[in-house]
Amino acid sequence: MDMLSETIEEARRLLAEGDDKRAADLLTTAAGECRDERRAAMIRSLAIQGRDRAGRFGKRRWDEPIRLADEQLEGVSQ
Repeated sequence: MDMLSETIEEARRLLAEGDDKRAADLLTTAAGECRDERRAAMIRSLAIQGRDRAGRFGKRRWDEPIRLADEQLEGVSQ
C-alpha cells in the first residue's frame, strides 16, 4: 500500500475513533498530495462524513480537504 492510501486509511480509522481533528488534518494533507480521481473522491467522501457529524464549531476544519478534493476532481474532468 502506498503512503497516500495509508494516510487515507489512517484518517478513516481516526474518524471512526472520533479523533476528528487529526482525521481532518490527515485528509487535508492527503488531498493536497492527491493526483488520482478515485482517491480524491474517497477523501471528499470521508471529509463530508466528518463535517456532517461535527458539532457546530467543528465543521470548518473539514472545508479545506473538501475544497482540495473538489479541485482535484474538477481538474480531472477538464
